[in-house]
Amino acid sequence: MQYRWDEFTLDREGALLTCQGQQIDVSRKILDCISHLIEHRDRVVSYDELIRKVWGHDNVTNHQLSQVILAARRALGDDGQAQRLIRTMPGLGYRWVIEVIEGSSAPSPSPPMPSADTAVDTPSAGTHSTAPSQEADHRAGHSARRRLGKPIAFLFGAIAMIVVSSHVSHTKSRTKADAVLAPANPITELKSALIMGRYEHVREQLAVLPAELQNSPDIMLLDIELDIHRGRFARAGEKLARQLARADAATNPVLHARLLVQQSNLNNRLQLSGSEVLLPAQSAVALLESAGDQVPTDILAEALWSRANGYILSDRFDQAQLDLTHARDLYNSLGDMHRMAVVRGSLARVWMRSGRLSEALEEMRQVADSYGRFGDNIREIFARNTMTKIQIELLRWDDALASSDRSMRLLREVPDSERRYPTLQLRALALTGLGRLREAGSLLDEADGPKSERTDFIIPAIYHLEAGDPQAALKAAAQEFNSTSIDTSSNLLLENKDGALLLWMTAAQAMTAAGSAMPIPSKEQLKILQAPAAPSGGIARGRWLWSQGHLQEAEAALRQALAETQRLNQPYRMTLACEALIELLLQHNRTGAAEAVAKDLRAFNPNYMDRDYRANLLRLRVALAAGDNALIGTAYRNTSALAGERKLPAEVTLRLAALNLDSARRISRN
Repeated sequence: MQYRWDEFTLDREGALLTCQGQQIDVSRKILDCISHLIEHRDRVVSYDELIRKVWGHDNVTNHQLSQVILAARRALGDDGQAQRLIRTMPGLGYRWVIEVIEGSSAPSPSPPMPSADTAVDTPSAGTHSTAPSQEADHRAGHSARRRLGKPIAFLFGAIAMIVVSSHVSHTKSRTKADAVLAPANPITELKSALIMGRYEHVREQLAVLPAELQNSPDIMLLDIELDIHRGRFARAGEKLARQLARADAATNPVLHARLLVQQSNLNNRLQLSGSEVLLPAQSAVALLESAGDQVPTDILAEALWSRANGYILSDRFDQAQLDLTHARDLYNSLGDMHRMAVVRGSLARVWMRSGRLSEALEEMRQVADSYGRFGDNIREIFARNTMTKIQIELLRWDDALASSDRSMRLLREVPDSERRYPTLQLRALALTGLGRLREAGSLLDEADGPKSERTDFIIPAIYHLEAGDPQAALKAAAQEFNSTSIDTSSNLLLENKDGALLLWMTAAQAMTAAGSAMPIPSKEQLKILQAPAAPSGGIARGRWLWSQGHLQEAEAALRQALAETQRLNQPYRMTLACEALIELLLQHNRTGAAEAVAKDLRAFNPNYMDRDYRANLLRLRVALAAGDNALIGTAYRNTSALAGERKLPAEVTLRLAALNLDSARRISRN
């Protein structure tokens, strides 16, 4: 069987791939891979199915398969980003998506279709004559086609007239409807387009507005806001400075306040300090409050929203919550669902930083649903990804995977989105938490984009630790620490310098336990280890002091970090603090103290702690140290059930082997 597409031909039986008749040298695995995808192009071919077909057995990683796919794409001139031939279906497999012609030999050019009034009764000169019976059949069939030709032509003509008429009618009605539905004030439409991210549309419309609108305050402010959204900060700053110099707060407090709001927004985008974001917004709100009832509701809402951002950056969360709640209610009263969704997203982030993760999760769910109704896939992906992060922080691994399902489906509709790599990585982390390391590794390979796009190494570091490769984890954590500029403690999933440092220290201690020399922290790392500002940094400090033999100081640092994670309601980081603390206590035969820590950890939220692998592994470690066979059996059963493809630590396996494991299993079954 031969398959043809573009200028390529694949001869399945002859194991030959050609392009314009020239053979392309590829391995048999690549030929088998391409052939199987083509033969089953009506569906997605799963990773496992393709592995079995190409290698003939299952003992192959998804990374090896991805390398074959990469080689196949290169041989076929298929861009891995555009994926014109072989498309990756994240989490599912691969699919051949271009049309293929099947045949046993090269196709002859198709003759032109005769028209209803044209007959071709004899072969052209120089062609082979048809066999008598075939020629008779050909003439009979052709005669029938001639008889049917005119009625069919008439039928197609009638259909064409109906289609054209329908299109004209639809176009007229649509034009009339658009005229009726179009907002009387084009500024309203442009503001909505701006909040939806349609920047080029806004730019084009601003250029063709009527002269009477060109110099209006609304258009001037919209133009500045567009520059801020598009990242043209210097240009926006120059325009703002000119307008603020002309504005008179006494005669037009509303306009002056609106300019101050844009100044606050610009300072926020420039990542200036919290006070530099807060002060202009505070002045704007004060001006609007002094203006009384003449202030439009949407302008007051925007000023409150900007002031809330300043409060957030200044760690004044109570005031931020008040302003955001007020702004949300004002936008709701106006029916402005787009801006309300954005404000709710900010409110969710305030609750995250305040430790109110369950409320933040519900708020972000509302945001995601809103963007889903708007058909705004990019923003919905962002909201769903934030939901996934919150669920992971709460140790709700199954829920996190379900949230990522929706993000992955949306990603297929916007495959070139900047959210692609974060989405793939988050799903990989959810899979890692469930012990599905093979799938997680495959997604991380897929998410490993060009250097210009690859900036997040936190999740790879976590994955490598779970997969038992501390050296790879150390490298990824160092890359994250050196590349990120984020030093705030608010980010989830250790996405900051403190979190990267914690993963680095965890990997360093794991390497030391395996017999390697203790890696030396850099000067910048030592600076944080000496004075951490976040709980994750405190855990890293505890591990560092422990590695230096300062046991009392290490225990104090770990207990302080644990208390802070409890205060902030961060179960994920609580397990990391307890893991270090329990290991330290057990290493120095303080089993009773370790038991108390493990008990408090489980009591924080048994519903989710009981379904977390790391929390159960800690209980197993403590049970082994205490020598409680009944507890060992229960903890071993739970840990094994949650491990997935993860291997129990070597020291745990050795201690289990030293016991009567069969007896422990019988106890666990009872």
